[in-house]
Amino acid sequence: MFAILGNIEFTVAGGISGIEHSGSADWAEHARIQGKPLLEWMGEGLDEYQLTIELHPVLGDPEERLRALRLAKSQHQPLAFVMGSGEYLGAYVISNISHTLRRATATGQVKAATVQLSLKEYTGAFTRKALRPGLLDDALSGTSAATIGSPGLISHVKPSPSALQKVVAHAKTAATVLKAGQNVYHTIQSGNATQILEQVPQLLGKTAQAIEPLQGLATAAGLLHNGADLSRLGEQVLGNVMGARASLNPVDLSNLVERFSASREAIDQAVSQMDGANTRLATLAAQILTRRG
Repeated sequence: MFAILGNIEFTVAGGISGIEHSGSADWAEHARIQGKPLLEWMGEGLDEYQLTIELHPVLGDPEERLRALRLAKSQHQPLAFVMGSGEYLGAYVISNISHTLRRATATGQVKAATVQLSLKEYTGAFTRKALRPGLLDDALSGTSAATIGSPGLISHVKPSPSALQKVVAHAKTAATVLKAGQNVYHTIQSGNATQILEQVPQLLGKTAQAIEPLQGLATAAGLLHNGADLSRLGEQVLGNVMGARASLNPVDLSNLVERFSASREAIDQAVSQMDGANTRLATLAAQILTRRG
């Protein structure tokens, strides 16, 4: 899924071929007796998006999709606009729909067309509707999905996190911890051997924090019917973390340089592996956000 507007989904496979964003700022121009006018910032303008959508029978019923967009515009309601990554862009209204007919039947039915959909930011009071109790839950804490609504919009009846939600939560925690650990490695690597040796307990503590979420990732992903790759990811990253810890325990001044280098390389590899799964994990987060996970 590329993005969702209200309950209308846009996918690349479904025909969305472009998105253009524009933002503006309002400036007042004050004339001066001598010299050039003076600009004074008055406020921010409304953000706008232009979506280009291709309609074709192989991408879905063109007339049905066009009707859905026209219906959403005619209801004059702000709609939540969310990217497939889970990033909440805010509330938007459909300000304009235009389409260019590319092909039609002998009776005038649309067979192929290009639609231009204009969205304008809505800054009034807006409550994003929850499709079921527990719109947000602790498994999404700290993700972009958690910022969608105010606490008043979150149901007090929170269901237990699903395996999918656990996967996303564990992966996010592990990635954050590993990045923090990697920063420590790179910060102290320029120090002398004695300074590095003094930081070994901190490095062991940082790497230890990644063990539990990685174990949780491997276990939860194993419960998904298509989660074998993520389960292997959790195990592989955990292997690198344990290797990084083993390189530093025990360690002394005689072997510090070699062991610290090996430990840092293992952590770098662990971070790289987690970064490689970003797209996969973003897709899972989007499924949770749209109530499919």
